[in-house]
Amino acid sequence: RTCWGGFSTCLRASDVGGEPVQVTINTTLCDEKIKNLYCWIKRVLVEDPDDDVYANYFNNIELAIMAVFGDNLPSDSLPQKLMEIALSKERRNMNSTEWEEGLVGDEISRTERERSSLGAMGAGQWTGQWMTRPHSLLDIRNFTSVDDWIKTLPRGCKRTLKKATANEQNFTVFSKPIRGGDRAPHSSYQHFRCVVYHEVRLLSNMYGQSPGSFFNALAEAISRYIGTTRQAGNIVEYRDNDSGKVIGFAHEIGKARTFRGQWFYCDDSAATRYVWFHSVKDLVARSIADERIDTVDLGPSGSDAFTELKQKYGFVSVVDWPRFADYQSGGFIYSDDQNERESAGDEFARLINILTERQTSEGNEERPS
Repeated sequence: RTCWGGFSTCLRASDVGGEPVQVTINTTLCDEKIKNLYCWIKRVLVEDPDDDVYANYFNNIELAIMAVFGDNLPSDSLPQKLMEIALSKERRNMNSTEWEEGLVGDEISRTERERSSLGAMGAGQWTGQWMTRPHSLLDIRNFTSVDDWIKTLPRGCKRTLKKATANEQNFTVFSKPIRGGDRAPHSSYQHFRCVVYHEVRLLSNMYGQSPGSFFNALAEAISRYIGTTRQAGNIVEYRDNDSGKVIGFAHEIGKARTFRGQWFYCDDSAATRYVWFHSVKDLVARSIADERIDTVDLGPSGSDAFTELKQKYGFVSVVDWPRFADYQSGGFIYSDDQNERESAGDEFARLINILTERQTSEGNEERPS
């Protein structure tokens, strides 16, 4: 087992071939370490026929953290060996733009992406299975433009939104649809980097800077990165105009009469450049312009302070939110050509599901009581 204590961890004797050693964990975050962590994670996401007996060890997050952030690991320890395996497959290209921008992971069908999206959208509550946390909702039915919404906001919020422009903050915004049958457009190292910086910053602000919050943030970042890249919807991507690098992204999903701001992640630079505020304004503007949409849902908040921030911008925290956010009267919302490359295979998968459900239903009707 691994035991956290202060800035150190105990490494099992079997991993180093002798007595347990005290490994110092350096919680300083930088791009180089995030790249190393990404190399490790790629061993899980990318099938490699050359992977050997060590392959299963890459699923161990504790070993990953020790390998990347351990300052005094013995060179012959298991984490170091695994790290060298991961780096040996990436080292030649990992400083190139092509490597940083390369998409990884499975080519997931539209049907599977929709299924993977439902849990994070709160389907457990609207299907009556369990209660989720309150969602922050904005009813847009009385707005004819985004300016109508802005007029209802306090003066401080209006000033903030005036600063939240692409020109003033030196970024460019790109819209990237998530297509069924393709890899996710946000499954690159640059997007992973944003998720890691975001989670470490968020948990440090909530719980203070400590090894515990750091480790939890890294584990959360890995889980959230894998989760968001398996879901449906669209990505709104923010890139710095000077470097061209991704500084943040918003993951949005439309279903029935609601647009959901599903996820938002940004690096430390974007956190000071009003990127989140721009993403909210942009989502509200597009929702108002879409006659199909009645409600914008920013989902649950990780803290009371964030709930209060959303409330300043008109998003009301609602416990029984499925009564007001309609997710059930229609399907997922896509652009006309978003899934055209996978339409035949996806419709076949849907037909199989319908037939399976019908057979199950008929079987239950015929089963004697």
